Amino acid sequence: MKKIFGFLVCVLLMASLLAVTAGAEEDLSAYSISNGTVQAARFEDLTAPCSGTLLPFDRSVGDTVDEGEVLFQMMTTRITAPVNGSVTALFVGEGDSVDAAMATYGTAMAIEPEYTSRMHASYLTAYEKQDCLHVHVGQPLWFKFGYEEGTGIVVSTAGEYYEVEIQTGDFNIGRKIGLYKDEDLSADCRVGEGIVYRRDDVTVGGSGVVTKLAVKPGDSVKKGDTLFEVLGPDADLGAMPDVAAPAEGVLSVVAAASGQQVWKGQLLARISRTDSLEIVADVDEMDLNGLKVGDRVPVTLDTKESEILTGTVTEISGLGVTRQNAAYYTVHLSVEADDLMLGQSASVYLPRS
Repeated sequence: MKKIFGFLVCVLLMASLLAVTAGAEEDLSAYSISNGTVQAARFEDLTAPCSGTLLPFDRSVGDTVDEGEVLFQMMTTRITAPVNGSVTALFVGEGDSVDAAMATYGTAMAIEPEYTSRMHASYLTAYEKQDCLHVHVGQPLWFKFGYEEGTGIVVSTAGEYYEVEIQTGDFNIGRKIGLYKDEDLSADCRVGEGIVYRRDDVTVGGSGVVTKLAVKPGDSVKKGDTLFEVLGPDADLGAMPDVAAPAEGVLSVVAAASGQQVWKGQLLARISRTDSLEIVADVDEMDLNGLKVGDRVPVTLDTKESEILTGTVTEISGLGVTRQNAAYYTVHLSVEADDLMLGQSASVYLPRS
């Protein structure tokens, strides 16, 4: 008897299920259908952090991106050491304005040169022959005072005067010393004399916001070594050259070209967020009868037509677009589904008026 009763219950349940299914199919046939697509409900716009040049990149519309992924990079300017020496002072850090340091301290960094002594020299006591009345920049010279011998190199010339960098030898400041073209200090090779002075520290300036600092006080540097890198002067304090995705999604717009010059705030790309998807449909004005925000309507995806989802109306445009003598209004619907993909086709079912 119990078996018969159980069988009857199963038959009744199946009949009820079939009736509900049949009713659902019947109900959908009584609806008007509006075509829709899966779109992003939220976007993220990426803009240039300053005026400058974009480094080469390979990004295009449709690329998927992860949160934190670097999509673009601004070209930075390298500030390099003008001399060999050691860093004695540093007035900027990463994210700081070089312009502000220049205004406050007159420099961003100071370097004590490897060779701290120089001579102001002239031809006034040179040997009276044409060859001794002229020296070239970069020309080596020899000199001696007492038992101390030294060598130097000409670093600049101006009329009858020139500057010599002392590279070997230890001579007191203010000492007047004869200069020669040969290491034998021959009288007929004398090119004048110079007065020893101590060279000032070399200052390093620039303009912009520091993105990378390569040295610290006390570090030894060679001429041409990178000291720091900067973005353009219009960059905000703390700005960095990397432009990263703030959320995962798909590039729906790429507005800049690889290697392009851009201005601060210029749109580089738009990310359609994949963590916030909706269905958007253009609805004929005749099917808007009574439709309002908050209404729930049946929705199907073309990839799964047999699966009926529920869409909740979140927005109805207040301005229609006329096509073929009919006005269409954009309707946004939220749908809870785990497998939505950007660009999917969908059908939205609206009660007939």
